[in-house]
Amino acid sequence: MIKFTNERGEQLLALAELTYKATVNGEKSLSGTIYTNDEVLNKIDRGWYLEFDNENYIITYAKPIDQGENVTVEFEAVHEFFYKMGKSAVYSQLSDGSHTADEYLHFIFDGSEYYFQLGSPVAAFEKQSFGLKNRMALFNDFIDSTGLEFYLSGHTVTIIDKVGSDLSTIVRKGFNLQELTLERNISDFVTYAKGFGAYLDDNNHDAGRVTAEYTSPLADIYGKLEADPVSDERYTIVGNLQARLKEVVDGSYTISVGMTLEDLQKAGYEYSLPTPGDYIMGVDEELGFSQKVRIVSTETDFDVTGDKQGTKVTLNSISSVDSKIQSDASTSHTMNNIINGNGSIPNSWLEDATQIATEALQDTQTELKFTSNGILAIDKTNANNVVILNSAGIGVSTDGGKTFANAMTGKGINATTITTGILRAIDIIGVTITGSRITSTNSNNQASVKLENGQIEFRNANGTNVGLIFPSYDGNHNANGLALEQIPGQIFSINTKNSSNDTSTAVIQIPADSSTDNVKANFYGSKVFENDNYFNNIRGKGEKLWITAGTAIVLNGGNGSSNTFNVYNDHVDVLGNFTVYNGSKNAAHPTRDGFRATPAYETAESYLGDIGESVTDDKGEIEINIETLFGDTINTEYAYQVFLSPYTDAKIWVSERKKTSFIVKSDQPNASFAWELKGKRRGYEKERLMLTDLTYKEAEKLYKEAEINDENKDDS
Repeated sequence: MIKFTNERGEQLLALAELTYKATVNGEKSLSGTIYTNDEVLNKIDRGWYLEFDNENYIITYAKPIDQGENVTVEFEAVHEFFYKMGKSAVYSQLSDGSHTADEYLHFIFDGSEYYFQLGSPVAAFEKQSFGLKNRMALFNDFIDSTGLEFYLSGHTVTIIDKVGSDLSTIVRKGFNLQELTLERNISDFVTYAKGFGAYLDDNNHDAGRVTAEYTSPLADIYGKLEADPVSDERYTIVGNLQARLKEVVDGSYTISVGMTLEDLQKAGYEYSLPTPGDYIMGVDEELGFSQKVRIVSTETDFDVTGDKQGTKVTLNSISSVDSKIQSDASTSHTMNNIINGNGSIPNSWLEDATQIATEALQDTQTELKFTSNGILAIDKTNANNVVILNSAGIGVSTDGGKTFANAMTGKGINATTITTGILRAIDIIGVTITGSRITSTNSNNQASVKLENGQIEFRNANGTNVGLIFPSYDGNHNANGLALEQIPGQIFSINTKNSSNDTSTAVIQIPADSSTDNVKANFYGSKVFENDNYFNNIRGKGEKLWITAGTAIVLNGGNGSSNTFNVYNDHVDVLGNFTVYNGSKNAAHPTRDGFRATPAYETAESYLGDIGESVTDDKGEIEINIETLFGDTINTEYAYQVFLSPYTDAKIWVSERKKTSFIVKSDQPNASFAWELKGKRRGYEKERLMLTDLTYKEAEKLYKEAEINDENKDDS
């Protein structure tokens, strides 16, 4: 009998045939046919779920079928985890760029009714536009990106490298294996691949792309068989792209293996239901096959009484398990070596799972065996679960006693998982701490510091983040420095204390209203910046701010353009336009009555001038050449002006203006005179009373500020 629950929480029993499917990617689903209970047959609909193996499955499809004299219902259901996570959305996005696995998982699970345990270290990786989807889609994206696998236990999702166990079971044709089928995928076999990643210059695709190649050692035997080129702009590192190409080539030839659960049970498979992820050894001498294969999915049929009728087992391709076979050869350890503590096992600190452990201890049926190695406690329903007790210590194994990853000996405790309420220690030493969070709170609980995800967070009494310290990254997301970050709405300050050590004063402060859109900083120190060279510093002196440098001070407001104000030890340069709004351009001169300012002479257009003296010849004529360097500064293609001042009673005039000279004549010979030439500045010939960007309102403010400054100056 299957227990169904309707949308009102009412429980109803009915007879039904079921097919249960499980896969290594965590999928758990049911399908079947309901035969009895009119309340179920006629009313099954949205919000209904059924219970199977102490877990709830949400009805996602129901199809009543009229059989003539009765009605049956075909249905499908998924484990409540997949349904609830698929019906819960995340309405924000992570910032583009690199994030740790823990950050992605918190982003997915926080706010849901499920928790995660990350049991495998994962390097930070980059995702674009991650978010604004349902939680299940985001979690599947995470699993696909990392290649990890997961399994469910209550409301805890455990994420590890591989699920399942490495069994010592061997199935052999002619002994305990009826039939083994092999399907060889030959058509897709390749030995060479070439790939193209990101463009070296996004603005110039002709500059080329990140490129990599991979050639299989099998190319020496079968020749160069080329795969389709891989084009993926996400790859910015050659090594990562080459690893992708190796996967393409090495995975191009596969052998699919098939067998039935009946064969596995005859071979000594002791689970009541097979677990996806388990490895077994299959041997068929006639086919020349001897390989370790992995169960990737199972489909088990149950009749209306709940009895198992049969199971279809799907095994993975051989190429995917080669690395597992190779690793087995290098990781063999004897029982006593591990129990005695030889070799270190990295610790993983996981979140609380006390309820799961308690249920496991209460529900386990155990068989005790007394052997020369000590007392063995063996799980009757799963012979892979073994506990050994002897004078050296206690060891716990999940692979039938091949290895004891969890052991307590005189040399210490080795454990893959330690679950505890309070852990007290004088000194904790670890090679790697993964997925951990360290929080330190001050004595009055008004502030705390949290170390997590490779960064340090500072929080106030309400738990609000007020500042961060974290690594900075370059364009390839490689850490290249350290960053201290102010959170908008909070103050970031570098302080100094007085000699009594009771007062702290800000020296440099980023105020609370500062942000990336409105960057602000306050400098309160008398020396804002100073290095070992006294002449290179910014400092306050009285009510004045001094900026000094050994060679030059350069002020630039054009984001690196040529518009700069350069102060040298003997002169000042202005590069770009120079405009004076509410003052005059003066030169100061020492006189017997103090320093006196001489205002600049200005015109409506941009002119340059030159002055000289000359004398006409005996014929009353002279041609005056425009000085070469001065001629470079003006444009004589435009009309220039020559003004004459006679020093005799002769009449003088300009008879002709040429590009490089002008001719002066007089009505008397040998007449002396002075001349002044004004020509338009080269490059600025058409400028006349140029309109500036200053508005009348801005000008009014400038003049008022000038008046206030003048009044203050007078008062002083």
